[in-house]
Amino acid sequence: MSSLADTQVGAVARIQPYLFLVGLVVYGFTAWFSEGYHHPDEHFQILEFANFKLGRSPVTDLPWEFAAQIRPGLQPMLVYGFIRVAEALGLDNPFTQVFLLRLLTGWLCLWVYFQWAGWVSTISGDARLGWWLRIAVVFLWFVPYLSVRVSSENWAGLVFMIGLLGLLRGGVGTFIAAFCLALSFFFRFQMGFVLLGLGVWMGWQWQQNTSSRPTLAQVGQMLAGGLVAVALGIWADAWLYSKPVYPAYHYFAANILENKAAQWGTSPWWFYFAQSLLTIVPPVSLVLMALLGLGAWRERRGALVWCFIPFLLAHIAVGHKEMRFLYPMLLPVLILVVQGLGHWNLGAIGGGVRQSRPNRLQVLFRAICWMAVVVNFLLLPVRCLLAAQESVPHWRFLYGYAAAESEPVVVFSQEKSVYNVVGLEVHFYKSPKVQPLVVQRFDLDTLGLALRPRHLLFSPKLKLQNPPAGLPTECIYTYFPEWVLRFNPNDWQRRSRIWSLHRCLVVRQ
Repeated sequence: MSSLADTQVGAVARIQPYLFLVGLVVYGFTAWFSEGYHHPDEHFQILEFANFKLGRSPVTDLPWEFAAQIRPGLQPMLVYGFIRVAEALGLDNPFTQVFLLRLLTGWLCLWVYFQWAGWVSTISGDARLGWWLRIAVVFLWFVPYLSVRVSSENWAGLVFMIGLLGLLRGGVGTFIAAFCLALSFFFRFQMGFVLLGLGVWMGWQWQQNTSSRPTLAQVGQMLAGGLVAVALGIWADAWLYSKPVYPAYHYFAANILENKAAQWGTSPWWFYFAQSLLTIVPPVSLVLMALLGLGAWRERRGALVWCFIPFLLAHIAVGHKEMRFLYPMLLPVLILVVQGLGHWNLGAIGGGVRQSRPNRLQVLFRAICWMAVVVNFLLLPVRCLLAAQESVPHWRFLYGYAAAESEPVVVFSQEKSVYNVVGLEVHFYKSPKVQPLVVQRFDLDTLGLALRPRHLLFSPKLKLQNPPAGLPTECIYTYFPEWVLRFNPNDWQRRSRIWSLHRCLVVRQ
């Protein structure tokens, strides 16, 4: 039996470099195709804030959070700096800039994931656990998608896990570890609950084991790293709002004391448990949550559990709930899932070493796992290859279409501008050669005598709604390719929100 286990470990060691290369490719494709944002905050409170500091977004079109001064300035400042560097290198296209941000974010996440996989293998003494974690971060259907997001949730969790790994490893990285841990708070204020849990765990560990207590020099490094991070966060906030402010307090006052977050709806305490089952999709969610519960119980003395539980309880206590609020804990959850898999019995599930014949529960769980694998690999290409938000591909098309024209392009739309989403105007992706114009209806009198073939009509549906009489048009862009649109069972296209752009075929003199 031991020789079989040694063979498995050797196979893991041989294939590991290739798995990382596969991960780079998967994350690269996801970064390319996953245009847009998972939630509007990912765009409006990062890209538009940075664009405002670049002088390209008017303050009147920023979300209310800017006036309330409740968002940290660190991530917009970093994006601002990245855009300045990109433009200095001749990369002026905003879509290219954001793609590179997604790509670098995803690749950094992948590298951190693999570092944690190595650490899990070391502390468990079982290389197969690290192997399963690497498999999960590369092929679990939602992980590449969430890992390329340029969001506060993703960056906060990433920086925190870099710091935690440095802290657990010890050595010369104490300053960097403390710096990253403290910095995570300035990406997302809710990370304070994670830091609280970590602090309690560290105090408990030092009480139980005096040899684990840091030296005076290490304490000095941790304090220095934390103070530098705090100084950087305060400076970034002052940079964004052009004056000294305290966004963390303003956030607490607005969303907790004034309960403004409840305006977007409230949910019962069990929301995250039920919604996780649906969002992750059964049977994948059933397997993951079962293993998470087992891993959290068996590793209840570990740092990850002590960080995750206060974070989860705090979000359960708040009335307004969204699944994305838990995304900073993506990697800790995956690690606990893998540890739960190890405690369940890797051999019984994966075909490895088995000391006895599996019981009925193990057989049933193995069958559910295989079903989850099939569903997972059906969902993976869909989530990795579809845009995160359907409007951004259209704006990219408009950007290129206008660049090929010698004169400005007017885009007519009804009710709201083609660049308007969730009630806010997008300026970051807007081409200076595109002029959006809102009209009451598409007819020759409303569109005007100056209509030209290069001018476009925007429709939030696949087909032009109420097309202008006497003015032939053709659809020149929609997100879905023509071969997909040939299939229309149950008339799904009519009920779907499929943006389209139409060109006028006739010049009216």
